Amino acid sequence: MGIKERREREKQVTRQSILSAAHQIARQEGWTALTIRKVAEAIEYSPPMIYEYFASKDEILLELMRDGFQQLIESMQHARFSTEDRRERLFKIVDAYWSFARSNPELYQIMNGLGGVLLDIQETARAGRDAGMVPLAALEDWAQTNGIVLEDAFGAVEMAWGLMHGMVSLAMVERIEGGEQRARLLLHQGLQALLAWVTPPKSTA
Repeated sequence: MGIKERREREKQVTRQSILSAAHQIARQEGWTALTIRKVAEAIEYSPPMIYEYFASKDEILLELMRDGFQQLIESMQHARFSTEDRRERLFKIVDAYWSFARSNPELYQIMNGLGGVLLDIQETARAGRDAGMVPLAALEDWAQTNGIVLEDAFGAVEMAWGLMHGMVSLAMVERIEGGEQRARLLLHQGLQALLAWVTPPKSTA
């Protein structure tokens, strides 16, 4: 490995250390407690050194937000192709979304403007649209298999996304009676209702 490659690798390691430290601080104290100084102390750097990698705290948050959505996309993609049953794929994607959110609550917060974090709406919307392409493709596969013409496939995905986000957010603050188990059951029932809604009635002629 040449000197240039070694330096680039070291920069990537340091950059990841900064992101990991920021995530750890949020896990322990919440996102509103995050500062450049705290990140610097966590990795034993001076604050000016952090600014060599990220121009501001918001840039750290944006990078973590993008990383969160990428992890979510990968999880949903894995779920999508884990079965040949195209209807079951939709439910597995919902479960993957739920599992990601519950396993990564801090990332989920910055991905969705929770926990006192407000990021550039265009950046978060772009990342969210990319993630939405996974359930959209799965929904279109299911519709094609069943001979269903979706008038507004993206709208249906937005409804499903709203259902998932709503249930996850309520579960996080323990606002669903019956706890997580019932919340997941309601989420599946909501998806079933959505699929029934987009399925045209059978002709009796």
